[in-house]
Amino acid sequence: MTLALTDADRTILRELAHDGRLSNKELACRAGIAPSTCHGRVRMLEDAGVIRGYRADVDPRAAGAAISALISVAVLNHARSQVTELVPVMQAIPGVQQVFLLGGDRDILIHVAMADVPALREFIRVHIGSHPDLGQSQTQLIFEHAIGAMPT
Repeated sequence: MTLALTDADRTILRELAHDGRLSNKELACRAGIAPSTCHGRVRMLEDAGVIRGYRADVDPRAAGAAISALISVAVLNHARSQVTELVPVMQAIPGVQQVFLLGGDRDILIHVAMADVPALREFIRVHIGSHPDLGQSQTQLIFEHAIGAMPT
């Protein structure tokens, strides 16, 4: 079931995506609704799964991970039916920021943050190159990461 979002809901989502620590009072003011209504709308958005959670946006460099990269990986033919099972395996590896399932010539995209180039090389050797279900990979260094606006 798709939830019909109101203009206030869209404002709430946009504001929380920008700053998930806004007080309910400030959020209600920005959405132009009463605080009690805002609280109810936020709860409804959470219960419906529109708001999936709140998390800290940690700067990897400030946390000691100077190198960020995207590693696209092809899953070998014998493991194609289990590609979704590889996602939690990859997510559990230290340094992995995000994992995406893709369409096209690569099946998985792994966003990693590492201390330095040798750590990145070791990550690829240990977790990609020696994995029995993973084939060819391509690594791209990230120079800058900007987060876009929420869809309207």
